[in-house]
Amino acid sequence: MRATQDICRVEGHSLIGFDSETPYIRAMKKQHPKLAAFDYSLKADSNLAQLAAIRAGFGIGMCQAAIARRDPGLVRLLPQDVDLALPMWVAMHENLKSTLRCAVTFKALVEGLQAYVGRGK
Repeated sequence: MRATQDICRVEGHSLIGFDSETPYIRAMKKQHPKLAAFDYSLKADSNLAQLAAIRAGFGIGMCQAAIARRDPGLVRLLPQDVDLALPMWVAMHENLKSTLRCAVTFKALVEGLQAYVGRGK
């Protein structure tokens, strides 16, 4: 239960979290039940608002690791204990696969997203 103990270390700090419970937030709380008990100082459903609050030093919050890596002012806390995956899909209509410009665009989009999350070639 190391993760739960380490998550407790953020208690007493200003925390930034989500306001609405989406299916992803419910799954995250199920994986880390202690997150559900926190008293958040700021709740916002906007990822951009949360990131702005984190960057402004309002408190501790979560953002995509790829975004945080580009900002030297952010410090990652508990990297081994709180690593939440966010599934991503890229889809297009089957009829567009045979259109060269759509296929090329789709391929570039997939490669760019894979590089962004660190899974590129």
